[in-house]
Amino acid sequence: MAESQFNFNRPYKPFGLNVAVPERTIQQAGETLEGLIKAPAAPLFEFLEKNEVVFNGDLAFEINKVEAQNFTIGSALRLEDEKINGRPPHFDMHF
Repeated sequence: MAESQFNFNRPYKPFGLNVAVPERTIQQAGETLEGLIKAPAAPLFEFLEKNEVVFNGDLAFEINKVEAQNFTIGSALRLEDEKINGRPPHFDMHF
């Protein structure tokens, strides 16, 4: 009884090594691990992609363009208002 392996007339088979794993299971495990690794960064990249105009300067350009249009239209309206209604009243509060 000096043998190191224990058997009752059966060949020694370590648990797990004699089980064939289907290819689809290995593929699904790989997809799951890939999803776990990519999941924390996915919302960040979606946010950056969705709001790209903010970060590349296009939004600042559009805001400046709208402000310039607002100033031009406001100036034109004030000039027309002055032509129709006269100059606005001016009260001198210094006695």
